[in-house]
Amino acid sequence: MMPSVSSIRQNEAELPAIGIGIPLIPFDLFVTKTRKSVRFTDAFNNLVYESSAPHLHPHHKSRHVLFDPSANSLISLLRSHDGSWKALKGDGSADELLFKVDQTLNTFSKTEFNVIGDFTFTIRGCCFWRSCTIYNHHHSLVAQTNLMYKLGFRKHFVSRSKFRVTIFPGFADYTFIASLILIFLEGRK
Repeated sequence: MMPSVSSIRQNEAELPAIGIGIPLIPFDLFVTKTRKSVRFTDAFNNLVYESSAPHLHPHHKSRHVLFDPSANSLISLLRSHDGSWKALKGDGSADELLFKVDQTLNTFSKTEFNVIGDFTFTIRGCCFWRSCTIYNHHHSLVAQTNLMYKLGFRKHFVSRSKFRVTIFPGFADYTFIASLILIFLEGRK
């Protein structure tokens, strides 16, 4: 016998509200990397984030700024001479540290970073193939990048400058993931 609609609604009301605001399906960002910028768009080609070419900073090797579609600075990424990165809030003028990234492995086929902040994350991958995986402190998959090899009916090839970032359910800070992808792309240099 099927339960009545009213009994189902009562049972739903008793469930705790866990993860409100956290997406329940994977979310894709499409990344286009050029010499002058890195652009993050959604599935409808709407701009989500953009980063301009790196600027030289007096105490750091380079500086990247992640902007929203309205050109407001969200996160400044500063690379030190030792290869580590610091992420500062906004344009970086307030020196409010959000997280720090240290490179732990750098070979031709593998690159690995440890992200230290409120939580610990690990980035592992290969810059040449634009493939990386981001894990949280519980070693759970948070996000993953993939090249877009073939699209459509005629199997058109897509260059390595365009790839997809899939952010898995349970993590809602897309700005954080976009900044980690920027560090991954620029970290090997």
